[in-house]
Amino acid sequence: MNEMTGLPDALVTGKTVVAEDGNWLGLPLHYGWPADEQERFEAGRGFTYLGSIGLITVSGPDRLTWLTTLTSQVLTDLQPGDSAEGLLLDPQGHIEFQFAATDDGETLWLLTEPQFAADLAGFLKSMQFMLRVEVTDRSRSFTTVLTSNQTEAGAEVVSQKVSALGGRTWTDPWPEVTVGGARYFTGVHPGRNARFRLFTVPVVEVDELLELLLSGGVTEGGAVLPPMQPVGMFAAQATRVAAWRPLRGSEVDDRALPAELDWMRTAIHLEKGCYRGQESVARIINLGRPPRRLVFLQLDGSAESLPAPGTAVELNGRQVGVLTSVARHWEMGPIALALVKRTLDPALQVKVGGVDAAQELIVPVEGRSDHSPKERPGAGLKRLDPGKRDIRTTGPGAAR
Repeated sequence: MNEMTGLPDALVTGKTVVAEDGNWLGLPLHYGWPADEQERFEAGRGFTYLGSIGLITVSGPDRLTWLTTLTSQVLTDLQPGDSAEGLLLDPQGHIEFQFAATDDGETLWLLTEPQFAADLAGFLKSMQFMLRVEVTDRSRSFTTVLTSNQTEAGAEVVSQKVSALGGRTWTDPWPEVTVGGARYFTGVHPGRNARFRLFTVPVVEVDELLELLLSGGVTEGGAVLPPMQPVGMFAAQATRVAAWRPLRGSEVDDRALPAELDWMRTAIHLEKGCYRGQESVARIINLGRPPRRLVFLQLDGSAESLPAPGTAVELNGRQVGVLTSVARHWEMGPIALALVKRTLDPALQVKVGGVDAAQELIVPVEGRSDHSPKERPGAGLKRLDPGKRDIRTTGPGAAR
């Protein structure tokens, strides 16, 4: 590790710029050419060093059935090497935790953002009771790199190396609709080529992983990994925003619901029951109309700086939402994600920190998914006039 930056020596150059605060503290923002890095990342030729993200392992024979009862996802059928995503909700259906899950046949690996790892581990330990499970926070012992749009052959080379080093690979299902999921955006999804992957290895093995990524490699079966180059967090952020991919630390506040973020695609199984927040999920699927909706924003590129996450989204001087993520894309220019009022007219331009922005619809205004019934349940029932008594004239109980 480089003593000045805390980064692996292979990632330190004269042009490496490291974040000095925030959730990216200590991570490379860019290596001198953010736009080129982002283009390279989207093309599958770059990787982003994420450092020690949150890693919780759950071992024991009851691990998959136990997590299935607690979370929004069915994990009982998870085979070794498979990837899944799930959420932990509060009783009102608001998002509390998000996790990426993969199992190796003996241990379930849960990956999350580092700032949530301790609380997630603490919650899971509080729910163990007498079950045969063991929860361990291993965040400081492992480190992770992220890729996008990597070829299957290239990913196979890296995955084999990661397994040999005692690590694991997680493949992001986004934006596919997983078994039991539902989608709100039904067109051609801009995230279809993102195909994010997380490669997690013990900290002591990170140099060997980086050597493979930078030099390339070949498996015994002939799969080829071309040499890759490091790219910064700016590149990864721009690719994520362009893919409309929600993130717990960015798009989620204390009121966020999965339906508002089109997160039922990958993180919710509608055919399972008996988990906290299920009633809220079912109600929104049946009735639609979540309070807010995620929207993609194209920002006016003439502004010198980007508005910060948390900046109000305004229409005619009135706040109608809040910016959640922002980036400068190599091709589209300034882009962002925002949570806005569901009823906001998507054809109208809004302002974010004084910058004009055009909306692109993600969650429809009516807030109905492809699994929502065509007609609201009970819509055909007549409302009883509260001013009149229901008096029967015939049959049992008729008035005399």
